[in-house]
Amino acid sequence: MPLEPLENCHLNKLKVVVDSKEKEEGDDILEEGEGKLGNIKVTKMDANVLMHLRSFDFIHLDPFGTSVNYLDSAFRNIRNLGIVSVTSTDISSLYAKAQHVARRHYGCNIVRTEYYKELAARIVVAAVARAAARCNKGIEVLFAVALEHFVLVVVRVLRGPTSADETAKKIQYLIHCQWCEERIFQKDGNMVEENPYRQLPCNCHGSMPGKTAIELGPLWSSSLFNTGFLKRMLFESLHHGLDDIQPLIKTLIFESECTPQSQFSVHSPSNLTKQEECGISIKTTDDTTTDNYIAQGKRKCTETITNLAKKQKADSSTEHPPFYYNIHRHSIKGMNMPKLKKFLCYLSQAGFRVSRTHFDPMGVRTDAPLMQFKSILLKYSTPTYTGGQSEGHVQSTSEDTVADRVEMSVNDKAEASNCRRW
Repeated sequence: MPLEPLENCHLNKLKVVVDSKEKEEGDDILEEGEGKLGNIKVTKMDANVLMHLRSFDFIHLDPFGTSVNYLDSAFRNIRNLGIVSVTSTDISSLYAKAQHVARRHYGCNIVRTEYYKELAARIVVAAVARAAARCNKGIEVLFAVALEHFVLVVVRVLRGPTSADETAKKIQYLIHCQWCEERIFQKDGNMVEENPYRQLPCNCHGSMPGKTAIELGPLWSSSLFNTGFLKRMLFESLHHGLDDIQPLIKTLIFESECTPQSQFSVHSPSNLTKQEECGISIKTTDDTTTDNYIAQGKRKCTETITNLAKKQKADSSTEHPPFYYNIHRHSIKGMNMPKLKKFLCYLSQAGFRVSRTHFDPMGVRTDAPLMQFKSILLKYSTPTYTGGQSEGHVQSTSEDTVADRVEMSVNDKAEASNCRRW
């Protein structure tokens, strides 16, 4: 049974009928071909009380501001393999504008970074994971998005202490360099690290005075997307004609796979015409069997959870890299950086996983370290010319250096023309 404790029923295509007259008017409003929604029970009650009274298969929380006040109640009676959807609109605290509020609500220490939107999503997922673990339940993140004025997180619930322990292990602290904004999750272990700066790929601590890095978190350190679930969402959006959300879902799929490939597989029975209208090649495979949960008895549920845990361990090496880099933030002064689509191709040709991200229109999600990221960006950037020298204009100190860069850009034109269009 689904539960949706929120007030925007009209936006969710729900209509409450209170008498026969309104019922007749409501029937006339139904669109042609739209079937009945089934039995709907409207209850005027505190959401926490209602979620303690009975069990639910689906819960969507959309409160005003933070949702942490409802998480314990939501995971108290959620059924096994149920889905919990959480919407948080307290972006002032999640986006590090009110850091003391984030510490009070989520117990997190955060600062403003270039990847602040994904940081907010991982803060919410960490709060959801802790609430689930307190109820001896684990979670599997289906997707997490940060759009406009809210952060939406959708998770699947896995009952049992084993799943709860595996979920708790994925909540870690993040080491963030304040000079170059390089970042890395702390290594697991109970021993005190003598020099935590050694975990960072950068050498800012050795070249800059004072303390250069800070500790953020705790945060969710695992994947934010389930590729199989997103592909099924894409197929359903094609089937029902939901054209508005298809570009976002396709971006999430590319982001979850972190690959430049423009073709991927979707678990779908038929309807090839609508699949081709999406602009991508959709093939029928059996890679989304983890989303086909039909629990028949306790033994079947246990086997399903065990198989899912094994598949998650096998796919842990293929998870998308955490966080992203903003190409404008790391551009070189006095140089014209390449187009974003071409730069993604250059990173892919260098052997790195790469994709765009919905968190930032100019963001690049890649497993390349920041040093390699800047090196490739410098390699394919061209010098800026203004036609004449002016005071304050950035020029190369050597004409040979400028000539070498121009020659390098000319030689790379053939390579750039072979890049596939994103």
